[in-house]
Amino acid sequence: MPNPHYQRVLEQDMALPTPVRWLSRAMSSWWTILVLGLLVVGYVAAAHVPLGGRYVWQWRMFDTTQHAVLTWWPLLVGAWLLTAVVLWAAMRRLPWRLDNLGAFVAVIGLATILLSQSWAFRSQTIGIAAVPVSASTGNAPADALSLNYTTRYGDTHDRVLVVMIGGAAPITIPIEGIPRWNDTTGDAMPTVRLHDDPRLAAAIGFGTRITTTAYLADGTLTENEDGTQTAEPTADGFRDLTTLPYPSNALLAMEITADLEDGSTQTTTAWLPFEPEGTDSLVPKHFFKIEGLGSVGIAFRPASKKLPFALGASVPLAPQKLFSASVHVADSDVDGRLLQPSHYDLRGKRSFQHRAIDEAGKPKQFTFEWVSKYQDKHANLTLSPHALIAVKSGVSNPFILAGLITFLVGVVLDRLLDWLGSRPKRKTTAPPKTEANGAAA
Repeated sequence: MPNPHYQRVLEQDMALPTPVRWLSRAMSSWWTILVLGLLVVGYVAAAHVPLGGRYVWQWRMFDTTQHAVLTWWPLLVGAWLLTAVVLWAAMRRLPWRLDNLGAFVAVIGLATILLSQSWAFRSQTIGIAAVPVSASTGNAPADALSLNYTTRYGDTHDRVLVVMIGGAAPITIPIEGIPRWNDTTGDAMPTVRLHDDPRLAAAIGFGTRITTTAYLADGTLTENEDGTQTAEPTADGFRDLTTLPYPSNALLAMEITADLEDGSTQTTTAWLPFEPEGTDSLVPKHFFKIEGLGSVGIAFRPASKKLPFALGASVPLAPQKLFSASVHVADSDVDGRLLQPSHYDLRGKRSFQHRAIDEAGKPKQFTFEWVSKYQDKHANLTLSPHALIAVKSGVSNPFILAGLITFLVGVVLDRLLDWLGSRPKRKTTAPPKTEANGAAA
């Protein structure tokens, strides 16, 4: 049975039009809050916890990135709708009295968490920033500004093919439609024709065609003695597809067909391993001898973009010194000139925070984490023992912490007011009845 306050609210609703009354009651129902809460919390939890060896965003129905799943518009609408329902139900079900102040504060904190968390997902930036560190002699600290800074960022959302014909400059071509976490071969393989790209057509000419033919989300590539390659998919039970943010052993097959002068054609199949660490250099590692083209280099890697800040270290980061390193973060101005670097001493810490200017020219709080191929399972993310890798960078969201604190304060305040209001009031004890008093009465 509803409490007397909510019963009066329901009686007042009878004066409203029927659709409005039904909507108002549905938004005040505990069942609506429960269903929406389970959907939102369950969806977010499924994006962070692997089920059956894979995350939800690695299933064939999604086959995308974690960031894309967490910024999917139905999830945002669900979070915003849940916030509105929680606020509306609190205003209708709770009387506006002092003893309900704690409950209202807790509801405001919960609404703040929901709104700020959904905003944080959309503002988060995830990727790989690989910065080789210049060598220095001994333990003498080197001038951070004299280091060879490289500021390339691996975008987890976009992947590209880098093609280099002979000694010409490498050309970066975005690819779309290629799966991420599921194998695709044959007729199911999306057709990506590199020779149709206008930037590559001039270098290749009409007599050469380069097309994708297969993709393995997890496989083993063997280089044979005769120069050929053998690619074998990893068995399902032995796959490790929980590595973030990239498939660790993805392989992409490229078919290069060249028309020869005698009228025949020569076809070369080139298997390319995915190179998440390759964003630091645009020169391909794998070269193939193609008739009519000569040396052709192709690389399969994440897209890269420049960041307006650089990282370096005062000494080479040997494995045994990884967690007691001296790190310099040198920001750059709008003209690309390095400014006075900030200095961080990491002693037993795996991460540090630095406030810098993002790609849009706005200040953000970035978090940088260490990844070592000697001490971390993400071995494929490390360029060398002398490299600092920022695996995840995202804008700090103080509203999440503020909402959590507000929610806890509301819970404590509600308990306190409930305890104060439940104490029995002091009463004057009546004198015991006696026969004399009863007769007098």
